[in-house]
Amino acid sequence: MNIQNQTKSLQMDDYLDLLNYATQMKDEAWRQSILEQIRSCAAKSVQQVELPARSDLWVRFDALNDELLELFKRLKEETDLKLKKKVTEQIWQLKYERVTISRQLESIVNAKPSST
Repeated sequence: MNIQNQTKSLQMDDYLDLLNYATQMKDEAWRQSILEQIRSCAAKSVQQVELPARSDLWVRFDALNDELLELFKRLKEETDLKLKKKVTEQIWQLKYERVTISRQLESIVNAKPSST
C-alpha cells in the first residue's frame, strides 16, 4: 500500500471514529456532516480509480479508429473479392469492439457516485 492510500485509509478511519462518537453523543447535525465528508471522500476515490480505465478506453478507441481507417483504405484498393470479404469482416469486428468501448465510456460518464 502506498503512502497516499495509507493516508486515505487513516483519514477514513478517523471519519468513522468521529461518526461513531457523534452517534453516541446523539448529535444528528454533526453526524450528517461527517457522513457528507465520508461520501465526498468515497466519490473522489471512485473518480480516481475510474480515470485510468477511462483514459485506457479512449486510447483503445483512438487506436480502433486508426485501424479502421487503414482497413477502409485496403478495402478501397483491394481487387480480390475474397480478400475484400476478409477485410470487411475485420472492419465489422472492429466496429463492434468500438461500440462496446463506447458503451463502457458512456457508463463511466453516466455513473453516479454511490451513496452510503
